[in-house]
Amino acid sequence: MCLGLHVLPVCLLLVSVTTFCLTYILSVTRSDVNPVLPYISDTGTTPYESCFFSFFLNLSAILALCTVYIRYRWLRLVSNEERSLRCCNIMALVFGGLSALGLSLVANFQETNLEGVHMTGAAMTIGCGILYMFSQTALSYKMADTLSLSRLRLIMAVICSLTAASFLIATIAAKSLRSSTTDPLHWASTDKGYPAHVTAAVSEWLTCIVYLLFYATFVQDFKRTTVSVNLNIITMEESEGIKV
Repeated sequence: MCLGLHVLPVCLLLVSVTTFCLTYILSVTRSDVNPVLPYISDTGTTPYESCFFSFFLNLSAILALCTVYIRYRWLRLVSNEERSLRCCNIMALVFGGLSALGLSLVANFQETNLEGVHMTGAAMTIGCGILYMFSQTALSYKMADTLSLSRLRLIMAVICSLTAASFLIATIAAKSLRSSTTDPLHWASTDKGYPAHVTAAVSEWLTCIVYLLFYATFVQDFKRTTVSVNLNIITMEESEGIKV
């Protein structure tokens, strides 16, 4: 029996934030990025900080997937398999799983190596993550959770959607205005599109922080959750007695 499953979302938050801070410090110390508001991916695209970025974000992806699955099972139990909630719960599981998969793609395919795969992973992480947030918010209202908690999840989902939209629009604007001589890892305040770049960077950091904090809203429920594993071993004598 495994107790204290609330450590899963807590560890997810701590590992992810620690990863972002560590790679930021390393990349700035090594002058690999501009210290003023770089993109999160920029801080983990150059060796050797890319090694830490990949390893710890893969760990975050595993923790996120475990958290999503435990949340899915928890809702199945407390809802008594109610049909009206089952579909929404399954959809949330799919969105959460795809978001975790996208995080793993972001971790393993740096933007300077395979930008297409990296951007696909980022879109999965943020896009499916926002859908997961709204799915869980809808389940909170249907399950008649504490009204303040349901409202908090809704507010966080809306904020994440707005910052993600701001990030997308500002990123497109920054890339379209950026000159061919501008180093994408070392933006200067005199570069064209710099205000759009700053807006995009701030939006990206806010989106990720709010998304990670959303998982922390599961802590109280997970404190009352246990997992048990039953291991059955078939001996040689028993297996020989099985007729096919």
